[in-house]
Amino acid sequence: MSNKKVTSKEVKHIAKLSKLEIEDDKIDYYANEMNNILEYFNVISKVDTSNVEPLTHITDNVNVIREDEPHDCIDKKKFIDNCPDTFGNYIKVPSILDKEIDE
Repeated sequence: MSNKKVTSKEVKHIAKLSKLEIEDDKIDYYANEMNNILEYFNVISKVDTSNVEPLTHITDNVNVIREDEPHDCIDKKKFIDNCPDTFGNYIKVPSILDKEIDE
C-alpha cells in the first residue's frame, strides 16, 4: 500500500462529493482521522492470509427458501374500511409533490 497522506484539499473534495458541510477548522482533524484509517489498512495489509480461505459470509447460516405459492389475499373491503381516508376503492394519502423543498 502507498504511504500517501490525505491532504486538506482532498478532504474538502470528499466532503463536497459526499454533500457534507465541514467547517474549515475541522478539515485538518478529518485529514488526520483519514490518515489514521489508511495507516491501519497498511498494518492489516501485512497480515499473512495465505492460508485463509475467502468467505462470502462470516457464519454458516443458510437462507431458507420455499416455493412461491399463491395464498388468499386480504379482503379488499376490510382493507379499505381500515384506512383513515378513502374515495371509493382508493386510498387517499397526503400530497407530497406540491410541497416546496428546502435546500
